[in-house]
Amino acid sequence: MDQDIEALRQEVRHLIAMHTASYVVITSLVATHPNPSQLQLHLVTALEGVLGSERLANWGDDQKHIVRKVVETFQNVQPAAAIDPLASAMGDHDPRKR
Repeated sequence: MDQDIEALRQEVRHLIAMHTASYVVITSLVATHPNPSQLQLHLVTALEGVLGSERLANWGDDQKHIVRKVVETFQNVQPAAAIDPLASAMGDHDPRKR
């Protein structure tokens, strides 16, 4: 019994780690999306479609609330500034600055 409980605890820890990694990746994708307005519209449409689907019909209100809150979190991610890896690597030695 103790082994089963420890196995479940480890699985939960792994799921939390995977969720955190997914959150980081998705946040970056949202922040760098080429058309933020279109992405926001798609998120709203997809959210309502999923919450009203047969697949989630048996889910509890707490689960549906979590889905809504997570999607709303991504809706609040602001577009990221452009990144120039060459400028970052070269610093003051970037020949384009001359």
